[in-house]
Amino acid sequence: MRWKFWQVEEEAQPVVPEEVAAPSPEPAPEPLDEPPAEQQRQPEPEPEAPAQVTLTIDEAKGVIKEAGGDVIQVGFLASAYRRNLEDDPESQETAASRKRLRELVGKRLKDRGLLASDGIVELRD
Repeated sequence: MRWKFWQVEEEAQPVVPEEVAAPSPEPAPEPLDEPPAEQQRQPEPEPEAPAQVTLTIDEAKGVIKEAGGDVIQVGFLASAYRRNLEDDPESQETAASRKRLRELVGKRLKDRGLLASDGIVELRD
């Protein structure tokens, strides 16, 4: 194996980046001409979140996911609801799993500002 060493200069100088070495003077910002108050636009108010939403389970998951929300728990509850729906559509367990799913979807939509704080979510089949 051959070793290769760097040669050392007698009068070594520290390496100084160009940014630190000579800062360039920044030009002063030019004043912008502001339009008169009449011509300034008022920011449009954000649309209010709806008080009632009716979605399918897949639509609800898609909306929550597009808004940057987590849909893993929604997916688990949706699977449990669908399984209960296949076993016995009229059972109390099916009704309870639908209610848990509906409440979770509502909570996720409210967290993302897609549903009013006192809003209601209805799930279509």
